[in-house]
Amino acid sequence: MRRLIMFVCVASLVLSACGEQQLGRRIVECEGPAQSLSASTILTAQAVPGTEYIPCLEALRPGWHPNHVEAKSGQAYFTIDSDRMGLEFLRVTLLPSCDVGSAVQAPSDEGGVTYWVDVIEEDTEVAIVVIPVAARHHNYATLVVARLMSESMRGRNVVAALDESDRGISEKVAAAHGSGRQVIIVDDAEVDTETVSLRLIGDDEEAGLEFEEAVEEIEDDAEEPAYEARWFYTFDDGCVRYDIDAEGEGAQSVRRDIAQAISLYPMAEIYELARDAGYKGFE
Repeated sequence: MRRLIMFVCVASLVLSACGEQQLGRRIVECEGPAQSLSASTILTAQAVPGTEYIPCLEALRPGWHPNHVEAKSGQAYFTIDSDRMGLEFLRVTLLPSCDVGSAVQAPSDEGGVTYWVDVIEEDTEVAIVVIPVAARHHNYATLVVARLMSESMRGRNVVAALDESDRGISEKVAAAHGSGRQVIIVDDAEVDTETVSLRLIGDDEEAGLEFEEAVEEIEDDAEEPAYEARWFYTFDDGCVRYDIDAEGEGAQSVRRDIAQAISLYPMAEIYELARDAGYKGFE
């Protein structure tokens, strides 16, 4: 948790006196130290009375921009746009409580706060299975796997695996395609010519492709990366909910990027600053 610089707006210190309040284009920043309290500091604090934390901004990633910031009785929120993942791909909302539904508890990056994750869609990788027809093709197949793992396709990471099980080739291909993975097969001809055979899902086999040709065809078949989820940070008398709907380049790393961009700031420090500044109601 860091010191705080709050966004600026002209508003009453009492939330009920101004109802719903548009707070402009500034978002709470975690950097500091705070030099003074603005009216909007109190407004945000009183949006959810008694909240233990409020969300704050560490640093936006390149291409990320604030869209909307608002506080009203019972909630305060802001949204973030991305030049690659679309408008309002992220909404962060402070609430009195959250129904986490089917979300699963996960290790928290915020001390003293419980973290829950509900992933609706995650499609951020291109999965490929490499099948050597015989044991003598193992070394070349391993090389193909290593080369694939160094690739990136439509902004998506590539995950490649070797299938050397005892199942037949047709069974291996069917199993890979059934789980959404593309297939590369290597046989004597591919080893001799340093090429590969490609089996895209729903297509016939293409033999004798150069490695770069196979990568290009797999990439052409791949969708844009996507990540849609709800995160919940729950604590006494409050909750911060993240609504994430990211599609396009950047979605493959959006979980890490959001965790680094947004943090929580303890209200206890704000109350102390308010009391020191002589605001009534904070004695």
